[in-house]
Amino acid sequence: MLRVFYGIIALVAAFGGVFVVYEAVSYTDEQRARAPRYWLAFAGSGAALCLVGVGTIAWLLVGGDVPSAVGVLVLATALPSLVQALLHRWLDAERSPLLERLSRVAARRFGDSQD
Repeated sequence: MLRVFYGIIALVAAFGGVFVVYEAVSYTDEQRARAPRYWLAFAGSGAALCLVGVGTIAWLLVGGDVPSAVGVLVLATALPSLVQALLHRWLDAERSPLLERLSRVAARRFGDSQD
C-alpha cells in the first residue's frame, strides 16, 4: 500500500516538474536576461523534478526500496521552490508571470460577472 501511495506522489511530482518548466518559460525575455543563471536553474530544477518523478515510478515498479526513492523525491520536490525564491529575490518580483496572467484572467472573468 505504501508503494502505491508513493507511486501516486511520484506521478504528481512528474507532472509538477512539467508545470515548473512551463512556468519558467512564462518569464519575459527581460527577466531572463536579468537573472540568466537563476532562470536556467529554475527550468532545470523543473526538468530534474520530472525526471526524478518518472525515475521513482520506475524504481518502485521494479521493486526498489521505498525509503531511498522517497528521500530523493523529497529533495527534488523542494528544489524548484528554493530556486524560484532566489530568482524572485534577484528579480525583486512578488509573483511569477504565470500567476500574474492567471490572476488577470480570473479578475476579468469573475470580476465582471458580479456587477
